[in-house]
Amino acid sequence: MKGRMNIGSTSLILIFIVLCLATFGLLSLSSAKGDWNLAQKGAASALIYYQADREGENFLEMADKKLQEAFLSAGSGDVETALEVALGDYYRKETGTVETDIPMEYGQVLHIELRINEGGSTLFEISEWKVFNQDEYEIDDSMPVWTGV
Repeated sequence: MKGRMNIGSTSLILIFIVLCLATFGLLSLSSAKGDWNLAQKGAASALIYYQADREGENFLEMADKKLQEAFLSAGSGDVETALEVALGDYYRKETGTVETDIPMEYGQVLHIELRINEGGSTLFEISEWKVFNQDEYEIDDSMPVWTGV
């Protein structure tokens, strides 16, 4: 029986290597799927932000036209009344600003605030342009521990 080959240990090592490669392949596929989902969410979030940003730019254009109309119509008269008439709910008399909130998804809002310059070279300055969460949320820090009852 000198010519007999023992292939048991070699087969076990080969099976182990194949199982390791299959496991690592499945793990990399799972990781790639997670990365793909994260990239899709990031792209959707960027799209939503830039849509709101475009609406903000349209608001700036509208505010600029309305401010020009208000200052021209007021002349040396009552500027605040002309601003209230031209800008309506956007004008905040108490702060002297023009504000709007552009809703986004997931409870977020793009807040734009313009400070009016009556004597400056420009009609307004952008004092705020930020995204914030409109919905208040509370963190649940309770711990549901079994008391044995």
